[in-house]
Amino acid sequence: MKATILNIGDELLIGQTLNTNAQWMSQKLNEVGVDVLHHISLSDDKEDIISCLKNALQSSHLIFITGGLGPTSDDITKHVLYSFFGGSLIFNEAVYKNIESIYKLRQREVSEDVKSMCYVPDNCLVIENTLGTAPGMLFKQDNKMVVSMPGVPYEMKGMMENYVIPYLKKSCALPVIIHSNILTAGVGETVLSERLKEFEQHKDPRIKLAYLPNVGKVRLRLTIKGENQKELEDVIASAKLEVIHAVGEFIYGYDDDILERQIGQLLLEKNLQLGLAESCTGGYLSHLMTSIPGSSAYFKGSIISYANEVKEAILGVKEDTLKHYGAVSEETVSQMIKGAIDKLGVDVAVAISGVAGPSGGTSEKPVGTVIIGVGDRNHIIVKRMTFTNNRERNIQLSGVLGMVILRKFLLGQVIE
Repeated sequence: MKATILNIGDELLIGQTLNTNAQWMSQKLNEVGVDVLHHISLSDDKEDIISCLKNALQSSHLIFITGGLGPTSDDITKHVLYSFFGGSLIFNEAVYKNIESIYKLRQREVSEDVKSMCYVPDNCLVIENTLGTAPGMLFKQDNKMVVSMPGVPYEMKGMMENYVIPYLKKSCALPVIIHSNILTAGVGETVLSERLKEFEQHKDPRIKLAYLPNVGKVRLRLTIKGENQKELEDVIASAKLEVIHAVGEFIYGYDDDILERQIGQLLLEKNLQLGLAESCTGGYLSHLMTSIPGSSAYFKGSIISYANEVKEAILGVKEDTLKHYGAVSEETVSQMIKGAIDKLGVDVAVAISGVAGPSGGTSEKPVGTVIIGVGDRNHIIVKRMTFTNNRERNIQLSGVLGMVILRKFLLGQVIE
């Protein structure tokens, strides 16, 4: 079952509004076995909408449209659709009662402009909007389906979850689709691809392997589609074991796992308190660790020692160390770890210092040079890394790699 998503609105094309609808809709449709072929953002223009709709109907069984259903003059989608599919506009009492109840709660009168939303094409199925005023519409033509919904994300999501997805499951012959996600960090997709070359050469041809990189992480997604769910589950489970065997040292979780949360669980299991000493990251790693609810159970605090004076005065980094080795050095980071453990009273600490850029680099320590260390009162490991020329990316990579090194330290794994 093929689908096209048309998102209508000039605000999407000029970059004023981010098109999150297409991403969310694609995810939900994929979960029920619908293949999305195209995402198309288009203007509030009648001819443009008709042209895109005609093209979509040639390639797809299902067309999902968002936007242009409100009461203002630029909301033309409904009029374009009833013109395209024929029929007449008729007053829908159920839509009016919904709008009336919403406006009553707001202590407002239903204006004529708002009332215009109650007129819907007589040749469509009306989709109730339980979270807003503009109704959705479902048209059928030549065994194809066109669904039009509001552009407001939470209204669209309500319609998709409460009406559209259940309707598709009931009325369409949808295949079984299974995804299995293996989450890696601290390694690039090139290395992973090399490790998985043999797997890709001999895997079941029905399985697709996708490499989905993010900053410091790569999501490996295994997908299989067919009719027999039990058989597909067995095939993908076997494939997953093969991938784990090939790249297991880089894996931190599966499916919806979050690296920060995994680290928190390790700290809780080991009854350890964590502290941080950050320089070039300016608190980014602290932000990541505290983004998890309940992190106060294992995260005690952070010292943002951006200036050398703070490294000396609070963390106890020696003046001679800074003078001879510099702030971006293994020696300084080691002392930052010791200082964080003492000052914060924690069991384990991570320290980061580097040249985030875009200036400040030298031939010996170019922009992107970052020193990351982790340790406890008995053992400290420090690693020098070289990232990019981009400041924001360097900060993000430092945060993610700091977590990767911390996780390996907690697990007693070799840190290369």
